[in-house]
Amino acid sequence: MRELHSVSVVLRDVRRYLKLPGEVEVPVEGALGLYSAETVVSTFKLPPKPKSVVDGYAVRASDVEPASPSSPVPLKLSGGVLRPTGEASVRLAPGEAVRIETGALLPEGADAVVPVEDAFEEDGRVYVLRRVAVYENVSLPGEEYDEGLVVVRRGERIRPQSVAGLILEGRESVRVFDATVGILNVGDEIVSGTFFKPFTHVFVKGWFEQHGFRVQELSLARDDIEEIAAWLNRSGAYMSVLLGGTSMGGHDFTVRAVEGLSPEYMVHGFAVQPGKTACLAVKDGKPIVAMSGLPVAALSTLEVVVKPMLRDLGLDVPDYPRVKAVLTRRITVKMGVVGFARVRVYRCSEGLCAEPLMVGGSGSLTSLLRGNGFVIVPEGVEGYEEGEEVEVHLIRGVV
Repeated sequence: MRELHSVSVVLRDVRRYLKLPGEVEVPVEGALGLYSAETVVSTFKLPPKPKSVVDGYAVRASDVEPASPSSPVPLKLSGGVLRPTGEASVRLAPGEAVRIETGALLPEGADAVVPVEDAFEEDGRVYVLRRVAVYENVSLPGEEYDEGLVVVRRGERIRPQSVAGLILEGRESVRVFDATVGILNVGDEIVSGTFFKPFTHVFVKGWFEQHGFRVQELSLARDDIEEIAAWLNRSGAYMSVLLGGTSMGGHDFTVRAVEGLSPEYMVHGFAVQPGKTACLAVKDGKPIVAMSGLPVAALSTLEVVVKPMLRDLGLDVPDYPRVKAVLTRRITVKMGVVGFARVRVYRCSEGLCAEPLMVGGSGSLTSLLRGNGFVIVPEGVEGYEEGEEVEVHLIRGVV
């Protein structure tokens, strides 16, 4: 048995060999979910001046202080209606009001808006039935969009609100990291057929797409070192992911193909349960990850190794929401090994309970379908006892 490498040590060491993905310019409206390669800060305020948030009458609040339904305050109506098409061209004198629509900027001299339902017009005057405070029914400068806001940070995934901010800033394009991945599922049985349809490569593809990566290639290969090496050499993706062929013995075809590239950094064998046969290498600053072709071991490698590696690199890879739950059974792992335990979280008298489904069982898709979360047991902990409160990463909601 080869040495199993500490996850924390590998993550510390690999960082100095890795480079961020290259940068590309993309249209703003097509940038949703991608990782921004630049920090964009807002440069102006909206509204630029106080504006009305209701249809009504722009007034001076001091003029309508005594207004009530039993004693309406009459104000002289200035001509016209202020609309949300530009700056107001009138100046409001004391004792005056002007009609104003939602979204229109207040005229000079006005500091409040009376809604239409709180007033009535008669003989060229408007009668106000209720007092309004200064800036009541008014949006102040910067309330809707303020100067100096971070629209998007470098390394952050571009969200819908970031797209809106970029459009407001007049941006037609934005620089993003070209976060691409190529995935190769290795195995003679995968190529020639088995008693079930292979799915782990599609499962892994979904994980990367869910986390903001574009899958550039999804392929199959036989247990052939030269075939695997040829795929690696022609892959133009930022990250290359290989599934299968990582066993620490005669069937480590994938690992030997990676080794043949003479990478700057390479480790094979992680102190992770499950997922110990994973391999991580770096060639020309780009990561190569070889992992088990079994779904749970693959997910363990993605969550325990790949995700923190990318976050350490500066990409704000999204994490699952976390909740506290009480264990219904003990979880045990070896000291110095990271445990990846699938659990089913449900509501109970203690609040939330977590039922461990299986700590081993790398091929148990059942545990992922029945479960709705996982617990990561750190290297320095031998597990958690029944009744102990643990942190659960929720991959779907509690029902």
